[in-house]
Amino acid sequence: MSPTGPIYCETGHPWLFMAEPVNTITNVFIIVAAVLASLEVRRAKIGAPPGLIVLLFLLFATGVGSFFWHGFRTRVALAFDALPGLLFLIVFAGLWLRALWGAWAGLAGAPALIAASSAAVYAGRLYLGPDAPRGLLFAPAFAVIAAFGLVLFVATRRRFGAAVANFGGVALASAIVAAICRSIDLSVCAIAPMGTHFLWHIMLSLAAYLGIVMLARLRGRGRSSG
Repeated sequence: MSPTGPIYCETGHPWLFMAEPVNTITNVFIIVAAVLASLEVRRAKIGAPPGLIVLLFLLFATGVGSFFWHGFRTRVALAFDALPGLLFLIVFAGLWLRALWGAWAGLAGAPALIAASSAAVYAGRLYLGPDAPRGLLFAPAFAVIAAFGLVLFVATRRRFGAAVANFGGVALASAIVAAICRSIDLSVCAIAPMGTHFLWHIMLSLAAYLGIVMLARLRGRGRSSG
């Protein structure tokens, strides 16, 4: 019987109750990132902005959903792993765009990013063919998101300065490393039995934390100038 959903180097190597022990345990980093980010939002003294509250909830939900997905590998758990993460990306992109160019940019830009990423995945499947490693099929989407993030980083640096923008820059770099680790997981099983998917969890946790810190400081700048 074939495994449910995506497979990783750890798939088929259970320990205790966990189908994929390292991939399961490293979701603690995502939950810790959500807790630390919530403390940073409180420290910024910007109240409780609904957008940031939603981001914190989605980050926490992603950690919990991913924990159950890698722990039990059921279709329901996979949905609770994937959906909060996708929604986090959409909301985060929308809030970053809004901080730079206003509400309409946030409303239009985030769906445009998802559409462009989906188109990149489709084009990548056509180009790479059905025999391409599964992890590489999402590489075109990661490239689109990275390019999008680079544009926003440059715009943030020009408008708000390096002190705030560098949070976004390091977040972007961390996300790129995370995407690479996710993409090459099945290609390195022979030399790294645990794979590299767990590094996707760790580096993406750092990216999410720094991204939320940046948004909180951008909001603080907006309030102070308004």
